[in-house]
Amino acid sequence: MISRSRAVVGPGGVLELVDCAPPLTLRQVQSDRATTCALCLVGTAAGPLAGDDLELSLHLLPGAHADLMATGASIAQGRGGQAPARLSMRAQVDAGARLRAEPGPLIVCEGSRVDVHLDLSLAADASADWREVVVLGRAGDRPGSATLRWDVTVAGRPLLRQHLDLTDPSLVTWPGVLGDARVLASALITGPDVKARTVVHSPTAVVQSLNDHSVLVTVLGHDAADVTAALTGLCAEVTQTR
Repeated sequence: MISRSRAVVGPGGVLELVDCAPPLTLRQVQSDRATTCALCLVGTAAGPLAGDDLELSLHLLPGAHADLMATGASIAQGRGGQAPARLSMRAQVDAGARLRAEPGPLIVCEGSRVDVHLDLSLAADASADWREVVVLGRAGDRPGSATLRWDVTVAGRPLLRQHLDLTDPSLVTWPGVLGDARVLASALITGPDVKARTVVHSPTAVVQSLNDHSVLVTVLGHDAADVTAALTGLCAEVTQTR
């Protein structure tokens, strides 16, 4: 399946355009802030499945504020030897705009292979808080495989280029990759109000300063709920001065 979904958000919380195709379907929902457009990602079909090519694109016009959330997890399924699935999320955040996104956990089931790509392009004074959770395998099952790539650009200059290959079981369990963890949570927080600093909470929970106004938060663990809670706590610690 080839699927392309996109949305354009204007200032004042106005949803200028939405064009969706299953399984990545967007719905506008009630926001607690009158000037923010709240979007909910709804899984309207199974996926990502083997061979799928799925893409979600967001464009925040100058001064726009948007929140992206999800109704639940995405589940990557397949069988060994099948073509990998491709899941891409792209966001362009224009001048003075602010994006907060939690697109929901991705569960990579046994036998599946998915290539995940996040592409964020921000203006110099734009802000973004993007959080992702990847779970390798359902509880009690063997993990599938995945590649995770983040490309983040601010004012036309690279801020983050990160690629993690989780396709070789012998390398995934290496202490320099995931070790014995099966859950990886990450957050990229950037914006003119962020006062970046490095925080080593534990060997598996770290905030890394990327520049004066950007941080990358990474948490590893065994339980998705615990890892997500730890990520939330670290992000709150970093952003409390905003």
